[in-house]
Formats: sequence, structure tokens, C-alpha cells
Amino acid sequence: MRCNPITWETFLGLDQDVQRDLEIVDGVPVPREERTREHQKVGARLAQALEQAAAHPTENYETDTQVDVLLWQAPPTARKPDVVLHHHIPASTHLAAEHAVVVAEVQSTSSRRRDRVHKMSDYADAGIPHYWLVTFDKIGALSIERYASPLGSHRYTQIGTTHRDMGPVAVTVTDPFPMEILWEHLEVAPRV
Repeated sequence: MRCNPITWETFLGLDQDVQRDLEIVDGVPVPREERTREHQKVGARLAQALEQAAAHPTENYETDTQVDVLLWQAPPTARKPDVVLHHHIPASTHLAAEHAVVVAEVQSTSSRRRDRVHKMSDYADAGIPHYWLVTFDKIGALSIERYASPLGSHRYTQIGTTHRDMGPVAVTVTDPFPMEILWEHLEVAPRV
């Protein structure tokens, strides 16, 4: 069954409970995959760690989880990344690709292909400079693959992968700004 495309305004006008579980791709509402509690917790921990790492004296960054990021208007495409680090915008402004600095997807069995192929391609086409793919287990984040898109290339190149077994540091980067995130900040299991 093929749905007729809808406009961005129509998508925004959907009931919030319906819209929460949808993305819009080329004007067609697409259901989001189911997210387990661990999946959501890893996303929340990453958002918190990114926001703390992004505390910057001259830039004003913030993070959001599972919100629409408008990638382009025609035909309307908006994805809901698990985590997005973006430049601060007024509350009345809708989050768009040009505001995003890093988008991250927490991969689960049901989202692996969508996150690695479809969303990665969409985020690169929209010009979002950094894309992270995060895997997890019962302890928390397990690995982080980092991709970057050279300005104007609309294509990601893998710039690094870290795994929890490699040491205490999950992410240490200088671009988009210097930051370090520790694996312990991405744990979801209770500490014994």
C-alpha cells in the first residue's frame, strides 16, 4: 500500500501521540522502530555526556533526543535521531539540518540497516557534519563509530571507532570542538 505524500505542515499538524512514532521521508510518514529501555537509556546518557562535553565559552550548544530534525522541505524529510547536538536556537525555531553538529543513532537489531544505510545517507545529503553510530549491551554503550563529512561533500568518511574493551575513553575528538567522553558516562546497568 502506497501513501500519498503529505506536506511538512500536515506532518506537524498530526496528533502528538501519532507524530511521536513517525518520521517523514520524501513526504511519506514512516513508522519508527521499537526502542527498548536500554536503547533509550543509552541515548539519554549520550545526550547528557555530549551536552556536558559541549560546554563551551564562546559557542552555545544543546542536545535533544528523539526530536524531528528537518533535513529538507521538498519533498519533506525529517528524521528523529536518538541524539542531536546542535547550535542553540530559539524555542520558536524548528530544528533543521543546518543547526545540527552531531547526530547519533543507537543501533538495535531492528534499526541496524535503517541507521547504517538510509539515515546515514539522509544526514550526509542534508550536510550534517558528524554522524555517530552507537551499539550497546546490558551494561551500556559498547562501541561508537564516528563519521565526518568534509564541507560540501554530502558523503561521510569513517574517522574512528572505539570499543569499551579498548580503555576508559569512549570519545576523544578535536572536531567539531575538543571533547572527551568516558564509557562510564554511557553505562545504564546499576553499579554493584
